[in-house]
Amino acid sequence: MSDNRNEPCACGSGRKAKNCCMRPAVALGKNNLLTIPPMDGAPARQVSVADAMQLAGMFIQRAMHQRARDIFQIILSADPENGEAMFFTGLVFHMEKQSEVGLPWMLRGVAKLPGASQLHYNLGKVYSDLQLYPEAIAAYRRALQINPKNIEAQCNVGGMLEHSGEYSQAIAAYRKAIGINPSHPEAHNNLGLILRQLGQFEEAMESFKRAIQAQPAGLSFMQNLISTMNYMPHMDCGEIFNAHQKFGQQLELASKPFAARPIGISETENARRLRIGYVSPDFKQHAVAHFIEPVLANHQKDGFEIFCYSNNPIVDATTRHLQSLVPHWRDITGMTDQEAAKKIRDDGIDILVDLAGYTNLNRLMIFTLKPAPVQATWIGYPNTTGLSRMDYRITDALSDPIGQTDSLHTEKLARLPDCFSCFAPPKESPEVGPLPARNSGEIMFGSFNNLTKINDHVIATWARILVRMPKSRLTLKYKSLKTDFIQDMVYAEFSKHGVARDRLVFLSQTDSKMEHMSQYNCIDIGLDSFPYNGTTTTCDALWMGVPVITLAGRSHVGRVGVSQLTNIGLPELIGHNEDDYVDIAVALANDLPRLAALRSGLRERLRASPLMDAPRFTRNLEAAYREMFKRLHNHG
Repeated sequence: MSDNRNEPCACGSGRKAKNCCMRPAVALGKNNLLTIPPMDGAPARQVSVADAMQLAGMFIQRAMHQRARDIFQIILSADPENGEAMFFTGLVFHMEKQSEVGLPWMLRGVAKLPGASQLHYNLGKVYSDLQLYPEAIAAYRRALQINPKNIEAQCNVGGMLEHSGEYSQAIAAYRKAIGINPSHPEAHNNLGLILRQLGQFEEAMESFKRAIQAQPAGLSFMQNLISTMNYMPHMDCGEIFNAHQKFGQQLELASKPFAARPIGISETENARRLRIGYVSPDFKQHAVAHFIEPVLANHQKDGFEIFCYSNNPIVDATTRHLQSLVPHWRDITGMTDQEAAKKIRDDGIDILVDLAGYTNLNRLMIFTLKPAPVQATWIGYPNTTGLSRMDYRITDALSDPIGQTDSLHTEKLARLPDCFSCFAPPKESPEVGPLPARNSGEIMFGSFNNLTKINDHVIATWARILVRMPKSRLTLKYKSLKTDFIQDMVYAEFSKHGVARDRLVFLSQTDSKMEHMSQYNCIDIGLDSFPYNGTTTTCDALWMGVPVITLAGRSHVGRVGVSQLTNIGLPELIGHNEDDYVDIAVALANDLPRLAALRSGLRERLRASPLMDAPRFTRNLEAAYREMFKRLHNHG
């Protein structure tokens, strides 16, 4: 009989059994065999406990969970004290979304085998799935007590601490994992992600580079490195472009595109119905949904047939609403790039549109296969994909001025007439309240942007505003601000510029969108981040009557605010350098009548602008699609 320890572990991890959790708890003699009844066409057979566990593992991998449980029960009938069979019985229940049944089984199994490090590790993963983070941390730490070299457990401790807002402890956990194995790519990558979140960009970049060095084929590590460049205040635009282009070339070298689909000149010239496919992981409650929803709702059905390719297992109310707007919905979650690309090819898509760029769960590798004759990227990522097989990037002349940013893209820039996106405000939003400064006697500045965008340079500029306006405070809102560690870190930066702690207000995540939007009624003036502008946050603020001061940057990532404010007729709120930005904010803060007038009219101004004229925007987008398709035979 072969050594079963060299076979894949039955837990489904892909590890060898000798390195994992499935070694039998009871050492039986050669004649102590279990009888497995006829099953799935196989005759009755006698096998060892190890082989029975292996068979159960095969059933788990095939999602034949009842068969696996049958095997475990046979093992337990012969050996009622077999802790592994108990544990994996529970794990199967958990896989079937019956965790309330499975967890007691797993706990009984761990109690029988308290020294089994891998069982504690797997229990930690289950607790993590259930978002029981303290319990997960305890399970992982028990696994580490038994086996201090379990680097996966150490990394997962860091992940759970990060979820719990214990950022300093999470960093320490990741550094300890690196101490266990200095060449572990995930440990370096995870450390880089948390350092980026804390605004420590140079250190984050070094961590990503070490992850890439340890695993050069780890595409997600390079993706994290190049996307981090967008946040860095002094990073050269040319350097950012070169990194994106190099990565795009790397992706394209790893794939061979499909043969071009024959399309005749008459087909492109005639106004036939075009098939448009949108690819995104964010067809759910997400910022992207605010901008794709009005387009899906307003596409002309007689001229365009719309397909959505969703790459996310999450289905929420937003997902269901978006599904109702399109005739063809495809779930490509779990499909390989080849499978998804073939589906797109079989659907006869004329123009395939990426809505993610280098954000989480993107499917840019599908675009390297070129399943559609025309491919474009739009709204999900504020920079080039670096792919030569991505034909267009959809933008406008305000966020990408003609001649200024063309050379920073591998794609041809398709500039829409007004703005590059159209905003649908949250359905749950209160009425605009009165100007807070009228009652409080002070100006409340505010920013609800991701803290990663609020770098030291931004803080220094905002501090200048606060110093010049002694009767003012600043509200910052982001989910990580619930922790003292983050609050102390932010305050420490402001204190370097003479801002007292009582002038800062910290808000964290709210329970509902209505509550979130209501908090804008406490803000007088919004402050945009740079070089990475807000997008949805700026639109939310404007919708709630809060004017936003922005700084014009050098490329799209820093010019979104320019596009938004120009399109609502408020270019005077755009600063062209830091001094200008500060002066505009201070002047507006000192003019309460003007501020009050802006507040009372901003929602209607936004509603009447191109930013919310969904039919007009969609016609502009459709005209761009028509032009792209015509250019297949006219390389203008």
